[in-house]
Amino acid sequence: MRRSSKLGIATGGAISLLLLAACGGDDGAAPTATAENPPAAADDGPLTIENCGIDVTVDNPPERAVTLNKPVTEILLALGLKDRIAAVAGEPDEYVAPQVADDFAAVEILVDRDYPSLEALLDLEPDFVYASYPSAYRDDALGSRDNFTELGIPTYLSVGRCENEPDDEAMDIEDIWFEIEQIGAVFGVEDAAADLVTEQRQQLEDTLESIGELPRQSVFWWDMNTDAPFAGACCGAPAMIIETLGFENIFDDLGGHWADTSWEQVIERDPDLIVIADFGDGDIDTKLDFLHSDPTLSQLRAVQDEAIVTLPFAATTPGIQTVTTVGTLADAARESAAGR
Repeated sequence: MRRSSKLGIATGGAISLLLLAACGGDDGAAPTATAENPPAAADDGPLTIENCGIDVTVDNPPERAVTLNKPVTEILLALGLKDRIAAVAGEPDEYVAPQVADDFAAVEILVDRDYPSLEALLDLEPDFVYASYPSAYRDDALGSRDNFTELGIPTYLSVGRCENEPDDEAMDIEDIWFEIEQIGAVFGVEDAAADLVTEQRQQLEDTLESIGELPRQSVFWWDMNTDAPFAGACCGAPAMIIETLGFENIFDDLGGHWADTSWEQVIERDPDLIVIADFGDGDIDTKLDFLHSDPTLSQLRAVQDEAIVTLPFAATTPGIQTVTTVGTLADAARESAAGR
C-alpha cells in the first residue's frame, strides 16, 4: 500500500500519524499527532491535515461545503453530509452511485457542468471547497488553493490527483479510502467514514474472491480520441483498477495517469480486454463504430471476442464507485475468458 509507508497510516485506516491536532502547545503551534497523541476531531476545535503538500486547517466541521466534481459530491453524500453541502457543481445523471442518488437529487446545483465562476462560488459563503481534479484550482477555473487560503476558505483535492506526485508514482485503491477517512475527520464523522471504508473493503474482497482462477488478462483502457488514442497509463485510476484485479495494463510503460499513444501500439499489444470511457452525447457509439469499421482494429482479439467494456466517465474517476467498477471489469473478464 503506497500511502501507508509514506504517510504512516495503517492498512485498517488509522490516520492519526498524518492529522495534526491544532490545539495545545505553549507557542500555539499544532503538535504533531502520534499513535499516543491522536488528533482531536474537527468538532473538538481546530484541525489541520496535510493534503497534497498543503496544510488545510478547519476551525470547526464545515457547514457550507461546495463540491466541484461529482465523485467528491458522492463521497460527502455517502458520509451522510447532505445537509452540510451548500451547493455542488455538476448535476446528477443516471450514472450517480445508487446509494446516494436520492440525496444527490436534493442538493442545490450551482452549475450543471464544468466549474462555476469564482464570484458565484463566493456568493454561497462556503467554508470548505472540495475537488476531484486539480483543474478546479487553476487560473482558468477558480484560481489557486493559495488564493482560497488568503480568503480564509479551506480547500481539498482528491489524494490521487495531487500534482506534487512524480509521474511514476502509481495510485492505489487505498488512496481513496485514505481520502474518505481524512474527510470524515474534517467533518467530524469518523465513524461514518470507518463504516464506509469497511463496506468498500468487503465489496472488493468479495469481488477478488469471485475471480477465482481467472487467467491474467491484458487490458487497453481507451479514454478518448480516435486519431491517436488517449490511454490509461502506468499510474492513474485505470491502472489502479486493472492492477487491483491482478491484470496487465498494456500501457503500463507510459508515465502519468493518461498518455497519448498510437493505434499501431494497440494492434501490436493486442489486448484481451478493451475498456472504453463513455463521455455521453453519442461518444460511445462513435468509438464502437470506429473500432468495428476499421479493417485492422476490427481484427483485434478483444473486438472479435466482443470483450469490450463501456463505462460512464464518472465510473472511471476515483471515488465510491471505484470498487463497483473493479467488479464490472471482473465480470467482463470472466465472460471473456469463458468465451475463449
